[in-house]
Amino acid sequence: MHRYLKLLYAVLIGLAIFTVIRLIIFTVYFDLFKENSAWSIFLALLHGIRFDTSIFLTIISPFIVLLLLPVNSQKYHKIIYWLMFPVYAVITIYLVIDAVYFGYVSRHLAGEFAALGNDYEFIYTMAKTYFYMVFIVLAIIAVCGFFWKKFADIKVKDVNISRNSLIKSALYFILIGGIVFIFIRSSFDIKPISTINAFVSGNNALANLTLNGLFTSLRYMTENEAVSKDMYSFYDDRQAHEFILSLKHENCTHPYTEIKRPNIIFILLESWSSYYVDAFSGSNMQLTPNFNRLASNRGGIIFSNHYSPERRSISAIQAILLGIPPMDNIPKLGFGLETIAGSGNLASNLKENGYDTVFIQASKRNSFYLDVIAKSIGFQEYYGMEDIKQILDYPDYKASQFGWDYETYMKLAEVLKNKGKDKPFFAFLFTGTTHIPYAEPNKINVKFPHDINSENGFKNTLVYADWSLGEFIKKIENEEYFKNTIFIFTADHVLGNFEKQEFPDDFKVPLLIWSPSFKGNQKITSSTNHVDLPPTILGLAGLNDNLSEYIGENIFCKDNNSYSIIHTWGSAAIIKNHEWLKHSFKYMLESSPKNMEQDEKDYLSKILLSYYQESYNIMTKGKK
Repeated sequence: MHRYLKLLYAVLIGLAIFTVIRLIIFTVYFDLFKENSAWSIFLALLHGIRFDTSIFLTIISPFIVLLLLPVNSQKYHKIIYWLMFPVYAVITIYLVIDAVYFGYVSRHLAGEFAALGNDYEFIYTMAKTYFYMVFIVLAIIAVCGFFWKKFADIKVKDVNISRNSLIKSALYFILIGGIVFIFIRSSFDIKPISTINAFVSGNNALANLTLNGLFTSLRYMTENEAVSKDMYSFYDDRQAHEFILSLKHENCTHPYTEIKRPNIIFILLESWSSYYVDAFSGSNMQLTPNFNRLASNRGGIIFSNHYSPERRSISAIQAILLGIPPMDNIPKLGFGLETIAGSGNLASNLKENGYDTVFIQASKRNSFYLDVIAKSIGFQEYYGMEDIKQILDYPDYKASQFGWDYETYMKLAEVLKNKGKDKPFFAFLFTGTTHIPYAEPNKINVKFPHDINSENGFKNTLVYADWSLGEFIKKIENEEYFKNTIFIFTADHVLGNFEKQEFPDDFKVPLLIWSPSFKGNQKITSSTNHVDLPPTILGLAGLNDNLSEYIGENIFCKDNNSYSIIHTWGSAAIIKNHEWLKHSFKYMLESSPKNMEQDEKDYLSKILLSYYQESYNIMTKGKK
């Protein structure tokens, strides 16, 4: 047999293992999938081959390299194939364990094995519980080993050791290696295939039918450090839950509005630090006149102590749309979080209660996997840079790597044109022009000598971004839905490049809630955070049944005794009453004021640790 053909058979045998286990999952747990059409189930099964191929070729790639070498030794080839068999056996065992686990939680393994650490007693107990299955699987593997021996013994044709043949072998090596690399990445985008790509259907059951436990586990472990079993266990779970619950407030003062089912437009502003916004900093930079006008006019509610939980856009999106704070050793949304997060999903909550849901971002569709993320978490429509047409003249339209805000706003205005009549909508827009490198905007908005990497460059894009926002409001203010709409503006994170801010102001971002239906304007000084926004939005929509799914609190319920939590890479910080304390999850770190009483430090520490424990428990609720 030709060695390349034998190698192909070996790969197909391995992929057959994945397919058989997937069909077993589909058959045994058919009730989980029966609500879906036969066609969508077929597509999910077919899509699964992509994930199987990617992870399987990743695992056996060293063997492929060894088998492609022009070695004329039957013994050499036989040894390599025999070394492959234990790998196939481990893959089979792991996939069977995953199939059993699937029956309990309706999803695949992710970081669970890593979380067990050295808990051999638990592993032994589980093996003993499923002894019959362990025996059956081992028996099947033993039988397969018999047939694998016959396969491994099949002789391969010798390679003609001549110059031309060696050149030919080298070319085949490069060609086959390239094909394997493409299948491993399974994507022609910059980013390789990820767990989130399985959720493109927006259906959790079908996504899990597509995935396999080996892919989700290895992606989790390679992209994120393992979470130990007790990493977020500081107190008794009930004690932590009741303590956090006791800190929440029952009395809420909502804006005066008679809208029962408001439309909600959420604008996430790229890198808008409070420092550059006069309405929040009290300065006179005059970079954001339109935003300042909304904040000071009738209907504007300013939250002057609002914090982004981290300095990453995806962390902000995760906090706002899922209510999950960034946590050490927990994957981010789009990078594995979706395999362990069990509750809290703002767009889905709204969609299930009759809202149309729209997601639009200025940057490319697959930036942060947001095209797939949007579908997977309940957005019915998604638009990105590829869907947005140029309108204005720019010195270089393609220079803005993260899109142009004006065109993005106009696209949203177009999308919303016929919405809000039969049912309300929730629209989420993520801007991009104010992201470094700062592309030079249209001439009327260039106020400073422009440079793509300087603060002046940022200021020009900020002026442009604010102007674009103003044009958007003008564009839609005569639409029928406008008077019944609540606008929420905040930033993903601070700029961080140029402003010299002390902690925690270097995490402070604007938060403005505005509506033409609100009466008066207001400034609220309580400490708030992005994780507070999902329950706030649900509260504004009159939907209070899902609030237990979120660690955050409706910001209209908070008072000056409330707190915010910030993730600071390897540690976290709590901000409360203009005091703050940092903690490594094992030890207290710095605090302010420096002479803070030990009792106060202990109290803040208890809040912070209980917060993360409760966050972890809420996040994994229904997924354990």
